Amino acid sequence: MICSRYSIITFIRIITSIIFWGTVSANCIAQTKSSGIDTLMQTLSKRGQFNGSILIAEHGKVIYENGLGKADIKNNIDFTPATPCYLASLSKQFTAMAVMILTEQKKLSYSDLLYKYFPELPAYAQKITIRNLLNHTSGIPDYVELGLEHPGLTDKEVLDFLTHKDSLGFLPGDKFEYSNSNYVLLALIIEKVSSQTYSSFLGKYIFHPLQMNHTFVKDETHPEIPGKAVGYNRFGDIDDYDLLTYGEGGIYSTVEDFFKWDQALYTNKLVKQSTLREAFTPAKLNNGNLSDYGFGWVLVDFNGELTTMHAGRYGGFNTYIKRFPREENMIIFLTNHDFKNMNEIANPLTDILYGKPYALPKLSIAEIMFRIYKSKSRDSALQRYHYLKRTNDTTYDYRESELNELGYELMGMKKLKDAIEILKLNVEEYPASANVYDSLGEAYLKDGNKELSIKNYEKSLKLNPNNENAKEVLKKLKVG
Repeated sequence: MICSRYSIITFIRIITSIIFWGTVSANCIAQTKSSGIDTLMQTLSKRGQFNGSILIAEHGKVIYENGLGKADIKNNIDFTPATPCYLASLSKQFTAMAVMILTEQKKLSYSDLLYKYFPELPAYAQKITIRNLLNHTSGIPDYVELGLEHPGLTDKEVLDFLTHKDSLGFLPGDKFEYSNSNYVLLALIIEKVSSQTYSSFLGKYIFHPLQMNHTFVKDETHPEIPGKAVGYNRFGDIDDYDLLTYGEGGIYSTVEDFFKWDQALYTNKLVKQSTLREAFTPAKLNNGNLSDYGFGWVLVDFNGELTTMHAGRYGGFNTYIKRFPREENMIIFLTNHDFKNMNEIANPLTDILYGKPYALPKLSIAEIMFRIYKSKSRDSALQRYHYLKRTNDTTYDYRESELNELGYELMGMKKLKDAIEILKLNVEEYPASANVYDSLGEAYLKDGNKELSIKNYEKSLKLNPNNENAKEVLKKLKVG
């Protein structure tokens, strides 16, 4: 068939029109989503549930980025998308990438035994592979659970302690159990294999190539991090990052730099896609079951799509990233206010991104009680709690962790009698929880009431025979 010049021109105009209006429509949808996200974030900010920076990308393009609240209250510094914030466990994905880079360089293998790098470790190191460390199937206990945390803690201290820890929690590969110790050891392996510091290696092979110019490793060199966020707990006290460990944490970054990182994961800039695929593959356990963790990433199903995410928490910092690779969508937010349940912020953001209705996260009962406590009295705070529960006000979060954290805040303020009353209420509300009795026992101990301290620790141990803290405290109390 012979087409006339007129029909061809008409056809081109129609196609051009379709493309134009399709682009306009897509832009309008993106603007609507951006507006909806902003409404949500401004609401959360006003409710005291978000203080930090956020970036949302759709189809590989940023549709929303913002900073809300203060990065540093004392110096009146605003939070912006360029504010470096402590990442906590989001750092693990960079450690995993460094290991993958070294495997491509043929300098190590996932099957290498831990013993090869640290022969001073006990015999269990001859059974643990680098892969076990990467996917948290090693059985090595978490240094946090071992009570090693203290200001200035270093990777070397963690390693030294583990050399005297002669047993594992389980046989390597038997199960998944998250342990920060795994990634401390990986960072030390990176340094041994590369003959560089962890910071130098990440800078050379990840941060500099991606122009992540506001991303830093805080280690014993104490690098200057201009404009960094200061951490605060949920009650407004400074609760800043004070460790010097790295690998499991230790990195400061910005949401803007994270977008560069996110985009690089769709390319071969750092490693081949075939290598990267390992990071997003669930660990296979000894019994054949799969865990939901790869290399530095939690693996989650979303509408039949494998999504990758991770959350981090330390001190007053809470961080979160979630990637939807099929659509090249991403959510990243970094906060310096301890609103600990990041999913309650991420879920409504995801709903908006995918055109669904959303629910606001619940308000903290602990925070409103603390405000009433400071302005009025302990009894007024308790009365408000009982009133809200009695009237079935579902806008508040009544989980046991709420009263527990309020109790510890009051203990930190040396308001021991008040802390005891709050923690007694928690025992009344959650009598089947070993943790609430443990906390009340600690409060009584600090207040000098040995008899009631023993009683509550014994109750905690009865509910949870594996409560090592209760065992240790009771041993000391009964000997004394």
